[in-house]
Amino acid sequence: MTQSNKRWNPKTVPDEFQAFLVRNAFFTSNEEYPILRKDMVPEEPPCKIVPFEKAINCHGDLSDTFICTFSPDRTFKRILLNPRKYVEFFKRTAGIIGFDFSIHGDMPMVKQKGQINDNLSLTYYYGNLGIPIIPNIRCGSDELLPEFLQAIPKESMVAIGTHGFIKHNYEKYEWRNFLDQILPALRPSNLIVYGTLNGPLFDDIKDSIPVLEYEPWSTTRRKEALNDN
Repeated sequence: MTQSNKRWNPKTVPDEFQAFLVRNAFFTSNEEYPILRKDMVPEEPPCKIVPFEKAINCHGDLSDTFICTFSPDRTFKRILLNPRKYVEFFKRTAGIIGFDFSIHGDMPMVKQKGQINDNLSLTYYYGNLGIPIIPNIRCGSDELLPEFLQAIPKESMVAIGTHGFIKHNYEKYEWRNFLDQILPALRPSNLIVYGTLNGPLFDDIKDSIPVLEYEPWSTTRRKEALNDN
């Protein structure tokens, strides 16, 4: 692991590749993903979780609300293009669920690694500014998982998003296999789930660690609309 200030000198090299995102970070052993620190992660779980594209135009109180990006990449790509612009917005909130740029196992490997790096670098950047973060466990091919896990603090809260793509049995088995790899490695204090882990396939997981499930924002809004009618 190496310190970022040994790898980039802002006085001599223009920061065209956003090295400021990982200032003072330590890095994983091979791909050099920034390592998220345990002190960045709060001990208390979120009261609410709302997608970025729904919260960004809210002028009300967001101090009890974590912001997530469990939505199409186009809805939050602007954060990556200008991270500094959104610092004050995120400071109004309770914190951030780690970023969730799409990573699929059928992507070229270099693309998967790039998406992992963007997710971790943005998450680290805001966490390093004192904004609470909950690491989002988002990885593609199984072979990338061991090094990705080097970037996640152990025995802290972690988050996953399942809304919209854990409907079929084969998807549930894929998720179970994924959880069977990450949970023993990280031993999280809580597993934050945006969506659900329904069915007996996950019962023993829920018996072994606290699993906190949050309804997707769209589901909550739909219920509110039905109650109003």
